Amino acid sequence: MFRNIRIKLAFFHSAAFLLILTALGAILYWHVHFRLYNDMDEILHQSESRIRATSNLDELLRSDFRELQQDERTTYLFWSKDGELIGQLPEQALSQKETQMLKPITNKLLQTVTIDHQSYRLLQISCREIKCNATIPVESITVVRSLRDVVGMLKNLQQDLAAGIAIGLLLSMAGGYYLAGRALVPIRQSWEKQQRFTADASHELRTPITIIQAQTEMLLRHPYHTIEEESSNISNILRESKRMGKLVDDLLTLTKGDTHDLALHWAPIYLDTVMNEVGEQFRLIAETKQIHVDSQVQPSIILWGDEERIRQVLLILLDNAYKFTPSEGSIVIEAHQTFHGIVIRISDTGIGIAPEDLAHVFERFYRGDKARTRSTGGTGLGLSIAEWIVKLHEGNIRIQSILGRGTTVEISFPGSNARIRRTP
Repeated sequence: MFRNIRIKLAFFHSAAFLLILTALGAILYWHVHFRLYNDMDEILHQSESRIRATSNLDELLRSDFRELQQDERTTYLFWSKDGELIGQLPEQALSQKETQMLKPITNKLLQTVTIDHQSYRLLQISCREIKCNATIPVESITVVRSLRDVVGMLKNLQQDLAAGIAIGLLLSMAGGYYLAGRALVPIRQSWEKQQRFTADASHELRTPITIIQAQTEMLLRHPYHTIEEESSNISNILRESKRMGKLVDDLLTLTKGDTHDLALHWAPIYLDTVMNEVGEQFRLIAETKQIHVDSQVQPSIILWGDEERIRQVLLILLDNAYKFTPSEGSIVIEAHQTFHGIVIRISDTGIGIAPEDLAHVFERFYRGDKARTRSTGGTGLGLSIAEWIVKLHEGNIRIQSILGRGTTVEISFPGSNARIRRTP
């Protein structure tokens, strides 16, 4: 699929580049064409000016008249009233056939005539306008200049432009194919993540659904049993239903975050109050496992953000610390103001995280030990949600862990989000 998309992107890139090159080449060609012909016409008009400056046309008919022989590429044809050629200067510059083809037949002053694939630019001058005296009746003068150099230059320009466009097209195809591949890298990665996410989500949902279905079938096998007799099956159904509900809620939260549909309610947060409340809740829960919870929260810290989301981050981190900390362990909750902002740390003396798993803990559905995490009721989405919320508050979250000794999660918020509450 991505190969076909890459080829199509390269094709469209090359087509667009070809259109641009063709347009620029056409503009350049017609600009050079206009300049060359304009320069040619300027030369013809300069010749006309020299003719007008001559008081006697007899001088023009002399073969040694140097004033008009300064440019050997310009030929002057002198015509009688009957259209007969009286003379040309320089002599024998043009053949009789060429002179007959160049006979003035229109009143157009400037024109281009092609003879045997040879082009000439003509300027017709009427002797009635210049009012010159002459013993020989000259009716008109044709100033002729060959366009051989101009046509050759334009032909070479066409070849150069065609070669340049062809080379540019080949380079654009190669470059377009390469750039399309680079552009598709994040799309491919996103697609692979989406596929993996869908597969993991399906797997996670399939397990509780299977358990609920199996336990329900067990209930239907004994329709006359009391609730007390089927309490274990009912308990399993309830537990898996809650787990599936939590998984769905987490998936909806991440989906809204990805589509930017989840709005935050920004307001000043009394961080010390929030952390002490969350810590007190977990202190009561931790007592059931004889885990000591210690709070070291600096008072009077204000964080600008969404209180419910910050509270959700703290619950996720403390829940992980509680799940993976054995009895007689400890959890430390810290928060303090620094020169750069606010730092929150949650440390535990739990089982820790293996080094090979540490780089993947924020990936969705990633679990180093899936069996153990399932037994604790985890979905593999908590840290992904925590990271997303912290980033929305322009903060950073980092995890340091030593396998078998414990884990420390550190969250830092920038100084623009932090304030010290002034007490009266």
